[in-house]
Amino acid sequence: MTAEAPAPDAVTVEDLTVRFPVRSGVLRRVVGTVRAVDGVSFTVPARGIVSLVGESGSGKTTTGRALVGLSPIASGRVRVHGADLDELRRDKTLPRLAQIVYQDPYASLNPRMTVRAMIGEVVGVHRTVPPEAVAGRVAELLGQVGLRPELADRYPHELSGGQRQRAAIARALAVEPRFIVCDEIVSALDVSVQGQIVNLLQDLRRDQDVSFLFISHDMSVVRHISDRVVVMYGGLIMESAPSEELFAAPRHPYTHALLAAVPVPDPRSPGLRGGVRTRAEPPDPASVPAGCRFQRSCPFATAICREGDPPPRLPAGAPGHTVACHHADTPAVREALSPERTTAP
Repeated sequence: MTAEAPAPDAVTVEDLTVRFPVRSGVLRRVVGTVRAVDGVSFTVPARGIVSLVGESGSGKTTTGRALVGLSPIASGRVRVHGADLDELRRDKTLPRLAQIVYQDPYASLNPRMTVRAMIGEVVGVHRTVPPEAVAGRVAELLGQVGLRPELADRYPHELSGGQRQRAAIARALAVEPRFIVCDEIVSALDVSVQGQIVNLLQDLRRDQDVSFLFISHDMSVVRHISDRVVVMYGGLIMESAPSEELFAAPRHPYTHALLAAVPVPDPRSPGLRGGVRTRAEPPDPASVPAGCRFQRSCPFATAICREGDPPPRLPAGAPGHTVACHHADTPAVREALSPERTTAP
């Protein structure tokens, strides 16, 4: 009896690059290029939740949009459940595999349609069930996301923020996708509602065989929900590691700076001691300097950091943990970022 082959990763990203032209003048001539995403690689395992984190302008939202076919890919390769993204777009089957849920559900939901009509329209267009079964399928989807049946006939403005986000998730689930990009979906919600949405995603990945790319800047939520965390800065991946390992022992100065900014609820706690503080704004993606993207903000930068991008590598004693830093294994950096000098957020 042969063993079953392991399920393919939900998404595989190899050297993904996204460029946008910079236009100027009356004739709108191209005068430059914005390097929004500059060669990133990572995987989202089947039924996994991978978080993509970084400050505004790091390229995380552009990356997420590229994975569902909404941002143009200049180069690189994306595979969704073993199928090439370009092939899925050509035969128009990508929406059946990958969906996206946005930060503001009110802007993405039709204000002139009830929740029942919006979800029913998606089910009908994609023909996931026979026409006579659409009503039942809508009721089932509402139940899966925890919305009461009586809310089906309400309009978006009649729902709370958490209820609108649940409706947006139900609409994404209506096509029975295998992979969903969640773009800052809890950032505008109260803390208690954030916890409910996070628990909902955990239930969906277990019960519905759905994988998630969770884009966020809230490191506290990221720690709670993620299997793995990918840290972006200036269009590149600075660090990638299993969630608990990254929070316990960050290896990149930028990751350490992100964790140092997390507020600590205990007023007696000093927070992240010895935290690295950034010294400059992120680089302009239309005029990227040579060398490491983080060099202007890094207190450990030396001449080698101005010569070329540090390639992702495995730091000593951390299998499955990659970091793009020339000095990740130097004594000064290891001492400054050591777990003994930090208090976890």
